[in-house]
Amino acid sequence: MKDSEKTGLLFYHSCETFTADFARGKAEPTFCDKVDVIEDGAVGKAFSCDDVQKLAFRAPHNIYAERGTLSFFWRSRYPVGPTAFPIFRVGFADHSSWDACWLRIDYNGNGFDAMITDINLSRARVSVPLDPFPAPEVWTHLALSWDENFGIRFYVNGVLAAEEYRPAVYFTGLDQFGPHSRIIANWNVISDYNFIRGGDIDEIDAALPEGSFSRPARDPGPEPPAAEGAEALLDRERVQRALALCHYHRGRAAEMLGCSRSTLWRTMKRLGL
Repeated sequence: MKDSEKTGLLFYHSCETFTADFARGKAEPTFCDKVDVIEDGAVGKAFSCDDVQKLAFRAPHNIYAERGTLSFFWRSRYPVGPTAFPIFRVGFADHSSWDACWLRIDYNGNGFDAMITDINLSRARVSVPLDPFPAPEVWTHLALSWDENFGIRFYVNGVLAAEEYRPAVYFTGLDQFGPHSRIIANWNVISDYNFIRGGDIDEIDAALPEGSFSRPARDPGPEPPAAEGAEALLDRERVQRALALCHYHRGRAAEMLGCSRSTLWRTMKRLGL
């Protein structure tokens, strides 16, 4: 991706190689074991994670605790059962809870759970039942958006599936993040705890939240580039993803893409959307 295409983006991993394509923080994984690159990803290649895999990346500058959006494609690879297992974790940098878990996205036995832990160990949590659950070979797009002033919103395949209004203080230090591990903490990354389970993952990205790409107040990072010439940089995939994440609200999608509403309208007309 070109620099001008990264407005608001904090971390992007195409899963074509083990190093992230773009990162405000560290792009190289801190742990990468028993993970293979496969050809049949949701978009190009993907990661196939063994049941006892270890894959984690540093969170500082790649994820903001105050507000943000984390999204990725995921598939179970082989049939699920009634036992819950972790799909994605973001860990605290330093915490009193034994697993130091700040963000969780899990399979809960009949669908998905998603949650954020505030500084008082209270959680904003939603559950989304799916009947039938997606087949092992089917890719599902999952996105969790959070904001201290609202709570959380959870999207499945671009559609808002659940939300919880729970304003709280999320601001905290974050250490590492990654898929399929029971613990991703400052002291260890563990997948073989209780019930071990891998899966396939693709197109991991973390960004400032849907519809609001202003920087968090505590972020000293660079201002986003100007939107001149933005129309030429908007491809079908980026526009469709922004529209889906913003529930087809054109104004919010335009803010997410870093362009004006008129530029988005012309681009949609050009692409036949």
